[in-house]
Amino acid sequence: MPQYLARMQNKKFFVEGDEAHHLSGVARAQVGDVIKIFDGNGKKFEGLISAVSKKIVEGDVTAQIPARAQKRNLTLCFAPVSRAALEEVLDKCTQVGVYAFQPVITERTEHDILKKLDNKIERWNSIILSAVKQCETSCLPKIYPPIKFNEALKKYPHGYFAYEKEEQNTFDISALQEEKDIAVFIGPVGGFSEAEARAASAAGLKTITLGANIMRAETACIAASVLLLQ
Repeated sequence: MPQYLARMQNKKFFVEGDEAHHLSGVARAQVGDVIKIFDGNGKKFEGLISAVSKKIVEGDVTAQIPARAQKRNLTLCFAPVSRAALEEVLDKCTQVGVYAFQPVITERTEHDILKKLDNKIERWNSIILSAVKQCETSCLPKIYPPIKFNEALKKYPHGYFAYEKEEQNTFDISALQEEKDIAVFIGPVGGFSEAEARAASAAGLKTITLGANIMRAETACIAASVLLLQ
C-alpha cells in the first residue's frame, strides 16, 4: 500500500496539494478507504478517509505504524554537480537514509546552483518526497540553501572530509556508536583544493578516504552515505 505525506492535527490527517491530487485522481481514493500516511518527521500511521477532493483528502488517524529508526542523522555536505547528477544524489541518498542535504560552494564548483534557486528547491523537494515514498521511510530529509565552503565548516565542525589524496585514514564505524548527528563533506568534479583540505583539518573534520578508486562526485556521495549509515 503506498504512503502519503500528511499534516496531522488532533488525530486528524490532511493530505494536500499534489499528494491529494494523486490520491484522489490517480489512486481514486474514496470515503471509507484506509491509507498509510506519514508526517515527514519520523512517524507513520493508518488513516480512515472521511472526505475527498482534488485539493485535500482528510480523515481520522486510526493507528500508528512502527517506523524504522535511523542509527544517526547524517547531513551530506556536497558540492553542486550537473543537474542530472545532483538529482541522482538526492534520490539515491534519500533512499539510503540521509537526514539532510547541504549544498556547498567550493573553489572548483562548476555549476551555478544559485540561478533560479527557488524553482530548483521545489523540484528537489519533489524528488526527495518521491524517494521517501518509494522506500517507505517516514522522515523527509531537509535540503538547505547553498552556502560557501568556509561557512559550511563553521556550521558542521564535527564529521568527515572525504579527500582523494588521503590514502590511509578510513571510516571507523565503531567510533560512531555514540554519535547521533554527523556530517560528511564530498567535493566537486576535480575534488577539493589543498587549501580546502587544510581548512577542513584545522576546523576539526576527520580526513578520510573512500577507497583506492577515484569516484565520480555523485558516486562518492552515495558511497559515503552508505558507509556512515551502516
